[in-house]
Amino acid sequence: MTDREERIKKALPFSIMKNQSTKQMLVLGAGTWGCTLAALLSEKGYPVTLWDSDRGIRESLRTARIPAKLPDVLLPSLIQITEDLAPALKDSRHVVIVVPSHAIRPVCEELKQIIPDMKSKCIVLFSKGIEQKTLLPPSGVVADVLGSDIRNTYCYLSGPSHAEEVARKMPTSIVASAFNPEIAREAQEIFHTDYFRIYTQEDVLGVELGAAVKNVIAIAAGVCDGLGFGDNTKAALLTRGLAEIIRLGVIMGARQETFSGLAGIGDLIVTSISRHSRNRNFGELLARGYTVEEAMKQIGMVVEGVKTADSVRALAQKYRITMPISQEVYSLIYEGKSPREALKDLMGRSLKSEIYGYNHSQENPA
Repeated sequence: MTDREERIKKALPFSIMKNQSTKQMLVLGAGTWGCTLAALLSEKGYPVTLWDSDRGIRESLRTARIPAKLPDVLLPSLIQITEDLAPALKDSRHVVIVVPSHAIRPVCEELKQIIPDMKSKCIVLFSKGIEQKTLLPPSGVVADVLGSDIRNTYCYLSGPSHAEEVARKMPTSIVASAFNPEIAREAQEIFHTDYFRIYTQEDVLGVELGAAVKNVIAIAAGVCDGLGFGDNTKAALLTRGLAEIIRLGVIMGARQETFSGLAGIGDLIVTSISRHSRNRNFGELLARGYTVEEAMKQIGMVVEGVKTADSVRALAQKYRITMPISQEVYSLIYEGKSPREALKDLMGRSLKSEIYGYNHSQENPA
């Protein structure tokens, strides 16, 4: 038996449910999440077309039907792998974008070239980050390219979830956030399964910021692991990291209570403790002496927190708030600061009160 035959034999096939649907689904990005969501939608009976800009990835999936980073998953044969976006886009109402955050703009620009007026389409985004040049969250980038009308049919999915576990049908809960409540409920119905539970939310900005900034805090959590620190350190880091996320979110107009939910503390916890977390793993490698480039090469996939650390620092400066953990992560990545020096500077700051409000006229403690 060849290696490919052995992998296919061991892979977990997705079975198609009886309730077949005629709604066409287009999934852009064939990484771990793109393949997982494509398989989930196909399992529910939706016709799915999967696209990726990388020809090698497309050909590999056509041939083996097994994603490179999900060796235990066998994609249903009904999922079409395509390099031609035009016909798939025209036939699909729902466009699920699961590319790295820095690719959202070029992907949306490509969509606009095919269909200049996209307001009849529902954009479902799963990418986590903040655009470096504009400091826009994903919804801002999409609206900037496709027009403000797209907000009426835009939905953002986020929460404590790793594709590796969803692909194996481990119970998971996330949030569908949309400016239009009907769109959130529509996404809830589409993606919900007996192992993938979807809640709805209207605070799109809060959900997007929670999804992005937690990656920066997760890098710091990985540094703690790499330095050999224990539970006390990790618990304190996550608590103070959450305070930074809330501080930024509230001053930008998000709801404070959002960060107590799945897209806030839930996503922060899972990204900061899981062995599946690229950001946590990246931080651990930095603490073990790897350079930024060596650590990213070792991970082998996009580490969203690297670019987001730069964006978060710029946002903190723009809104004149203190985010000391995020600042130290930035210094580790972009200024070559050592992990132990960063820790020393964090622990050596002036003493402060823990509890404070979010009155922006007051000095913001950290």
